[in-house]
Amino acid sequence: IIIALPAARVLGLLNFRFKKIIIFITIGMMISIGQAQMKKGIGPMLGTRGVGIIFSGQWQIKSNIITGFETRFYDIKNDSELPGYNRFTGQALNVGDKALFMVPLFGTVRWLPFEGKIANNFSPFVEMKLGPILAVDGDEDTRKFSNRWGKAGTIMTYGIQVAFGVDFLQMGGSAISPSIGYEYLPMGKEVDGRTNYNGTVVNITFTFGNNRR
Repeated sequence: IIIALPAARVLGLLNFRFKKIIIFITIGMMISIGQAQMKKGIGPMLGTRGVGIIFSGQWQIKSNIITGFETRFYDIKNDSELPGYNRFTGQALNVGDKALFMVPLFGTVRWLPFEGKIANNFSPFVEMKLGPILAVDGDEDTRKFSNRWGKAGTIMTYGIQVAFGVDFLQMGGSAISPSIGYEYLPMGKEVDGRTNYNGTVVNITFTFGNNRR
């Protein structure tokens, strides 16, 4: 007996299973970091779809492999968003903005292909990030905070980012790490006029550590 399923249902099942795989991989990456000392990081990010701030933790498990996690607050902007000014209240505001932000929880793996082969304070890297994302969609038609976010909808999805950058090591084990990459952020349905928020991202992370690599 052959049972034919609608294409939309098949895609939905595949998408659900892929989300579960991403979550399991992320947890596994974070568990496998061992007992190495964690280095904490913070910094700004600028993406095709918005701006945000990054918080991260890193563990060096090999001389050329660093693993860890990254989360961020990612404020999604409208392509036609413009700054404005209310002359009656004296308040600055954005015209045509979205009421949408995302909070990814990525497991990360950074590979340093030239570690030990070039200057000790300069280390290019390739980084893979993946994991679940919480998207919060408020009401962009109101300016009052409670009305805008009080009944905001939430979407659980997943994301993947591949980035290329450079670690500039500082005294004491800290580092400045600019990178550029591309991330895949499917929504699974239309959210504020888009079914995905894919795009280029530029990250600058300031990492703090107690010793030099």
